[in-house]
Amino acid sequence: MARRWMLLPLATLFASGCLYHARERADATVCALAAQPYDLLPMQAAATKVDVPTTLPPTVEKAPAIPPAALDVQTTAYMQPSDQLEKTPQGKQRLEPKIPAEVPGSETPLLKLPKDKEAAQRELKRIYPELPSLAEAPAALPGPDGQPYALAALQQLAAANSPTLRQAAADVETARGNLVQARAYPNPTVGWQVQPSNDGSTAGVQGPFVDQTIKFGGKLKLASAAAEMDLRNAELALRRARSDVSTAVRNAYYSVLVAKETVRVNQALARFTDQIYRLHIEGQLGAGAAAPYEPSALRAQAYATRLAYNQSIQAYVYSWKQLVAALGLRQLPLTQVAGRIDAVIPYYDYDTVLAYALANHTDVLTARNTLQKARYTLKIAQISPYPDVDFNVAFLKEYALAPKQFVHTATIGVPLPVWDHNKGGIIAAEAALVRATEEPHRVEENLVNSLATAYTGYKSNLDALEYYRRFILPDQVRYYRGVFDRRQIDPNAAFGDLVQAQQTLAANVSSYLGILGSLWSSVVSVADVLQTDDLFQLAQPREVPALPDLDQLIPWPCCHECTSPPGASSDQTLPVPRREGSPAQAVRDK
Repeated sequence: MARRWMLLPLATLFASGCLYHARERADATVCALAAQPYDLLPMQAAATKVDVPTTLPPTVEKAPAIPPAALDVQTTAYMQPSDQLEKTPQGKQRLEPKIPAEVPGSETPLLKLPKDKEAAQRELKRIYPELPSLAEAPAALPGPDGQPYALAALQQLAAANSPTLRQAAADVETARGNLVQARAYPNPTVGWQVQPSNDGSTAGVQGPFVDQTIKFGGKLKLASAAAEMDLRNAELALRRARSDVSTAVRNAYYSVLVAKETVRVNQALARFTDQIYRLHIEGQLGAGAAAPYEPSALRAQAYATRLAYNQSIQAYVYSWKQLVAALGLRQLPLTQVAGRIDAVIPYYDYDTVLAYALANHTDVLTARNTLQKARYTLKIAQISPYPDVDFNVAFLKEYALAPKQFVHTATIGVPLPVWDHNKGGIIAAEAALVRATEEPHRVEENLVNSLATAYTGYKSNLDALEYYRRFILPDQVRYYRGVFDRRQIDPNAAFGDLVQAQQTLAANVSSYLGILGSLWSSVVSVADVLQTDDLFQLAQPREVPALPDLDQLIPWPCCHECTSPPGASSDQTLPVPRREGSPAQAVRDK
């Protein structure tokens, strides 16, 4: 019987570290969820033919008829009775649809000019006055030492002023302190022990004692190893915070460059459309070669371009404010920024980027450290029932009985794990390990998806950039110059072709500029997956040709040279100047 009682503590010790099959239960749960059918209704509907009743059941009331959709103005006019259509002098019906009152601007009166020529000219000048001057683009101040801010300088400013980096650095120190504390051995307890005599009349024995807990089972070593994983993850979090700050600065920096270039291009386009409007008023309309309503379209285009120019100025100002916020500063006046949006672009290879990210990304490394910490935590939970030895030593002096000498005492205590085997802690730690085992896989999947999304936008914008700079923009410039030369040869050529050529060129230049901005956004997104210190660290830099300068295009011709002078007959025109090597010269020679 005594032997059985001696075996009970030993059996309890061995049973305290057993596993409780958390992994198997988790796997069974996942298998049950996978076996549960989902979204069977579309499959059943496709496999089973459903007869749709042609009539409603008697118990269901018929829904009210849906009113017919509103017809457009022209179709409605065609469907009107014949007495609502105005008849022409030849007896034919003429369709004159009216602009609905709900349309903004429909209250504008009709354009009617006096029959007198001079009065008509005065009325045209009143209707089509000179456009106001363009707003001035904001002037940026020079940077430190008279030099504009480079991206590297902005990154240094952001790192020095970022509260996120300071918090991450503080977290590293917290983890380091926890590691130091985890390695520390428990402090001994020192005290003074007094025991009374048998009759309680005087002190029996008294003296100092020392009590020390001795750790067994490698608990301190495992605790320090788990704390070291926390320190590594804190350092990775600091690295991730630095990468996030640099990504924010890059996005804001290239947004400023895009906004700055957009201001420059929109200003050139605004001047361009203003010149078209002015020349049409002075030349075609002044000479009677154009209808009075034609300048309205040109003026609307001019104001639309002016609006885009004013909006680009606001975008430039507030993109700078966003850059200042990314630097961690509260206020900084508009300052010059070095670089051009169309200078050099990095060319990334998908496989190279993916391999580097899977091996070096902070999320992947953090997941691996978390997995290792979960293993240490499970081991700690398994050995926590193992008893630690409590050792007590006392040096006491006898005061009640002779010969009143000093005596030594020693006590060793071992807790017996009879009731608490830490079963719950072991189950929780084992389940946490199962979850941590899947974390690297989940992180890698998310990383691949993020890179694929960013790289898709990057390649799409890169291809669009190649098409615009190699094919679309050069062809549009050729088309514009060809229309221009044709109008020099034939003054009676349709002015709308010239206007359309200008509008198409301006639209394609704006699209090209937008593609450059989107491309740099996708470049920063790919670099964010890489988490490198340099955008070009794993990329091949390639030069990109600059945007065409609209101020250097062929100027619009003044139409006074192509019209008949006062008093001349209709078949007399002024000669058109010959241009050597131009299409006009080729046509004349032919």
